[in-house]
Amino acid sequence: MNWFCDMKGIKREFSIARTPQQNGVAERKNKTLIEAARTMLVNSKLPITFWAEAINIACYVLNRTLVIKPHNKTPYEIIRGRPSLIDFMKPFG
Repeated sequence: MNWFCDMKGIKREFSIARTPQQNGVAERKNKTLIEAARTMLVNSKLPITFWAEAINIACYVLNRTLVIKPHNKTPYEIIRGRPSLIDFMKPFG
């Protein structure tokens, strides 16, 4: 794990379990995913039983579309080293 993180330029930070105050970046990412999934479910008029699918798709889309500023690349591009293909994507629902 250390080798992979070093190779990809990932800085690992540790925090105490069950203390979200110490991990603001991850908590903000989770909030973004939850907001995206909630919006997708409301707009598609699907029931809450599709929550897991909405979260999975929101994560998939955000990893391929949100640009990380210092790198000017998406998370997918940073890890895979190539741009993602998103032409096949359709609206949720």
